[in-house]
Amino acid sequence: MSRFKLAIDIGGTFVDLVIYDQKTKSLSHFKVPTTPTNPAQAVLDGVDSIQFPLSEISDFMHGTTLGLNAILERKGANVGIITNKGFEDIFLIARGSLNFADMYRFDFHQPPTLVRRSNIRGVSGRINFLGEEILPLDEKAVLAAAYELVNSAGCQAIAINFLHSYANTKHEEIAVNLLKENYPELAISAGGLLANEYREYERTSTTVLDSYIKPVLKNYLQHLKLGMQEKGFDGKYYVMNSAGGALTFEMAAAKPISTIFSGPAGGVSGALDLAKIMKKKNLLSIDVGGTSLDANLILDFEPVDVFEAYVDHFPVLQPIFDLRTLGAGGGSIAKIDNKLLTVGPESAGAEPGPACYGRGGTEATLTDAALHLGYITASNFMGGKMEVADSLAKQAIDFNIANPLQIDTAEASISIIKVLISKTASSIKEMMLERGLDPRDFTLLAFGGCGPLIGPMLFDELEMSELVVPPLPSVFSALGMMTSDLSFTQSASVLKKIDSKSFQEIRVKANELELQATKELLEKTKENVQPISSMTARVRFVGQEHTLSVPFTDGDSSESLFTRFTELHQDRFGHSFSLEAEVVSLIIKLTLEKEKPDLSQSLKSSSDLASVESHRMFNDEKSVFVETKKIPVHHLEIGESYVGPCLIYDEGSSMPLLKGQTLSIDERGIITLRRCEVKNGKD
Repeated sequence: MSRFKLAIDIGGTFVDLVIYDQKTKSLSHFKVPTTPTNPAQAVLDGVDSIQFPLSEISDFMHGTTLGLNAILERKGANVGIITNKGFEDIFLIARGSLNFADMYRFDFHQPPTLVRRSNIRGVSGRINFLGEEILPLDEKAVLAAAYELVNSAGCQAIAINFLHSYANTKHEEIAVNLLKENYPELAISAGGLLANEYREYERTSTTVLDSYIKPVLKNYLQHLKLGMQEKGFDGKYYVMNSAGGALTFEMAAAKPISTIFSGPAGGVSGALDLAKIMKKKNLLSIDVGGTSLDANLILDFEPVDVFEAYVDHFPVLQPIFDLRTLGAGGGSIAKIDNKLLTVGPESAGAEPGPACYGRGGTEATLTDAALHLGYITASNFMGGKMEVADSLAKQAIDFNIANPLQIDTAEASISIIKVLISKTASSIKEMMLERGLDPRDFTLLAFGGCGPLIGPMLFDELEMSELVVPPLPSVFSALGMMTSDLSFTQSASVLKKIDSKSFQEIRVKANELELQATKELLEKTKENVQPISSMTARVRFVGQEHTLSVPFTDGDSSESLFTRFTELHQDRFGHSFSLEAEVVSLIIKLTLEKEKPDLSQSLKSSSDLASVESHRMFNDEKSVFVETKKIPVHHLEIGESYVGPCLIYDEGSSMPLLKGQTLSIDERGIITLRRCEVKNGKD
């Protein structure tokens, strides 16, 4: 048996690598800079730093937002659409509604579309909403459309979506087989086979996005796999999906849309594991890197997820953690806009990075401000392998912020941080209040390279009960990947009322879905173990548009399912109705459990830090620098209280403990920060 497991998470600025030794139950970790022009190269560069043969690694877990970035940056494939004749404009017309944030913007412009109108073809053939064929598919027209799209329009991918394919996928299966036979190198996605859900626009959008990123992700995974094999790795390859499970490389390449939030999902998986260990049922997790902040809610020990999310205004019918991404990270750029200070969402990224990196960056960033104020220490960048300069940070802050505003460097620096914290807090409050939730009822979990940096200030701004920082916060997303199991999700449209007459049909549909999904999972993974299954029904009152996800068990009756739905509706929205309800769709999640690190035990790092040292840090209350201490995490003593101001740091992150805050650490290495009036603590 191989001894090690490897997890790698690509961020906007750094690539995090975590190695778990299954024999000693210990972790080692390090960072390498991201290579934006060739993401796979940074992964392979990081692998070169591993001190033992790659043949000793059993599993390689990978998190990437390559597909997401391809959509946001419009760097995907040239896509064509084949659909029903007369319905060619479904994708372009979209929906008439706008997101709430854009609804009253007079300057709103729809984002550029992913498919040109000239790349859309309609063919004869029709299936009705009952799944009955009322007009056979014109196979010659399908081939003619594909020929034009490939040879004349230069399409590298084809998205196929026919009306009512959720009820019967026959026509899509025929079209897919025709295209595969005649164009074996073409990337092909089909709506009913990909997202077996009703709503033709949302299904079309999901199919287009999948085909748009399919060549990009396929080429990346092939390049990465070949590079790993050349370096001696012969274990199993996995990619995180957007709902916290793992997929094989082959499964991810076949359905890349399921990986668009792959990177942040690892952090949510780790947060969920930690919530259960600490018995914190309501948790707000923030993963703060160099480029962005990803926020997710855990309610009653379950992560908030959705089966319909949006990527750059395009709907996606896939299970996805309800992550809210904000432009708030270590590289967030501060600017003066009409005499007002703004911070983010633009980021200095990995190249050139913050000014203090000395790589040519001249913009003032959050990292530069924090370094100048003593809120981070220069000794822990990339585990001490990277030098940063306060003189360069000061120069950038003075030129871009302090001098134009006629204030000193410290005031400019603390202003940069306060603006970012205020903006971030407002976005998080909006996310929680729209669900009827109060931040003060939640524990804040902060991780990522900059999570501990902004955590104490955000915790105060949101008036939350406590702040928790996990062990090894700067690589926690990669560590979280190791707490994930192999999982597979599939859905099926139902559209049946919850009554004694229709319930048997719903039950039959559920059994068929589970059998089909189990067969497909075992075929794709080559595993011989029976998966653990859980079923969810998407339910709504008749006449409603939106649904609630309700657990659906083997022992359910129509009465128990209806009662569970109405109770959830009452709890979520404060009211319910005495109306009929219907099951819109069923979702099956299959899980194959894998061995993982035990976060309930102390996980020791292989790195070694210096002893407690004196440190100069800015005191915002008095607007002066004060002499305090900087304390390595491994010097914190269990059972002791540490009172701010002081600086706590480890190999990859720094946490300023502010005045009025107290900190403790438990035997697992989990740090907890609270507000306290302690006068005789240990500092």
